[in-house]
Amino acid sequence: MIFETALAVILGLCVGSFLNVCIYRLPKELSLVKPGSFCPHCKGAVLWHDNIPVLSFLLLRGKCRSCRASISVRYPLVEIISAVLFGVLYARFGATLVFAQYLFFFLLLLVVSCIDIDYHAIPAYLCFIGIAVGLGFSVWQTVVYTKTTFFNLGQLPLVRSFRGLIFGFGFTYLFKFCGDIFISLYLALRKKESIEGEKESLGLGDVDFMGMVGVFLGIKATVLTFFLAPFFAMLIQLAISRKREFLAD
Repeated sequence: MIFETALAVILGLCVGSFLNVCIYRLPKELSLVKPGSFCPHCKGAVLWHDNIPVLSFLLLRGKCRSCRASISVRYPLVEIISAVLFGVLYARFGATLVFAQYLFFFLLLLVVSCIDIDYHAIPAYLCFIGIAVGLGFSVWQTVVYTKTTFFNLGQLPLVRSFRGLIFGFGFTYLFKFCGDIFISLYLALRKKESIEGEKESLGLGDVDFMGMVGVFLGIKATVLTFFLAPFFAMLIQLAISRKREFLAD
């Protein structure tokens, strides 16, 4: 089991490297296949021995071999998080459908979160892909692994996923609706056209995102995620601001 988990961790590092490609290229609508890995600063090709997850970053001391521009620490961080997810989930569930289900969800969550940090927007199509795949996992679990009776319909994986989807959409959209009304009333009372730096309380991307969370994690975890996510987002934004201040000095 230890050897298999170690292999899962190594595979996770490699997958994490690919996730970095997705995070950089998907918002720019670039191919995930061609061209090969390149430096975002000088556009020079990255050689295979400079593309080894985490290790190459350490050997190059976080700089491009060609132009010596700094490489974001997020690249090895994403690879490490991916490796940890592979290792922990494999150690917990083994090579099972549940392992694949949670692994897909958390890796997609990692990609979506990084894109959201960069662009302050959540790609709707990634959420819809997540919803479709999540429902697919639930269908498979319901058909293959669950004995269906009249008395356990509410506990079927597919039913739980649909309830989570509807709740995730509805719960988040309700907050968005109430928040937009509050902002509109505030602007009307203050006789302002907009609040500086704010356009709306929540974006539709947040609604799509919480719907995806509901499919995979169910209603209770969706509520918990909704209230914890802003706290973690605040910590991340604070860390980014501190980094910018440090670089400016």
